[in-house]
Amino acid sequence: MNKADQRRKELLEMLIISESVSVGEIAERLHISLPTARRLCVQMAAEGKVTRVRGGVKQLSQSRSNYSFDSLRNEHVEEKARIAKYASNLIKNNQVVFLESGTTLRHFSIALAERIRNGELTNVIVFTNSLVNLDILYPVTNIQMIGGLYRDERKDFVGYLSELSLKGLRFNYCFLGADAISLTDGVMAIDMDTVRFDAELVTHAEKTVILAHSDKFKKHSLISYVDVSKVDYLITDNGLEKEIADEYYKRNIPLVLV
Repeated sequence: MNKADQRRKELLEMLIISESVSVGEIAERLHISLPTARRLCVQMAAEGKVTRVRGGVKQLSQSRSNYSFDSLRNEHVEEKARIAKYASNLIKNNQVVFLESGTTLRHFSIALAERIRNGELTNVIVFTNSLVNLDILYPVTNIQMIGGLYRDERKDFVGYLSELSLKGLRFNYCFLGADAISLTDGVMAIDMDTVRFDAELVTHAEKTVILAHSDKFKKHSLISYVDVSKVDYLITDNGLEKEIADEYYKRNIPLVLV
């Protein structure tokens, strides 16, 4: 990662903590001059990564997110179902797991519910911030809902109260989706609320599992919430190009194709 990309990444990380930052704060944190900090703000605003405000920049408005659960739920259904079935077999009896929101996690909830109905699993406790996962799983297992700010486009809850709800909780597994995945930039999300919540979530889990369609490996998003080297499983479909998969294997990233 070159110096310019590193500065962009660090500025986005600053915006995870604070909704807005001043040019002076940027210059001090990144050890650059005020003119350089101003140019960085202008460039990143032009790239659509931040919003310029008087004296600095702020997080993008959540309305800028183009994610839609309803529009994506019928895409790549077969591949998502295979990913979900494989991942659901990781869970054992008497475990506590967290399921994030997303269309692939919807398939995961369906696969998990089927295992429980068939008597393959007992005493599994599920936490989720997704209304979709809740609807699928509450008839068959003990499920705990994490509340907060509701987002209709994702059918989930995020924000300060969601993050606070994780305090004191520990999970055997957390299963998460991704808006994009990169060897250099990690597992990424398109909005700050998702990044903050997922970054906090992975610190509460013994093992982190990322479920993502192979298309996500060709995309780039706003900012990463975990490095690919720090996940325990990165599960995708066998449509991933061999050249891309080989790069992950060379770096001993636990990539699974199904």
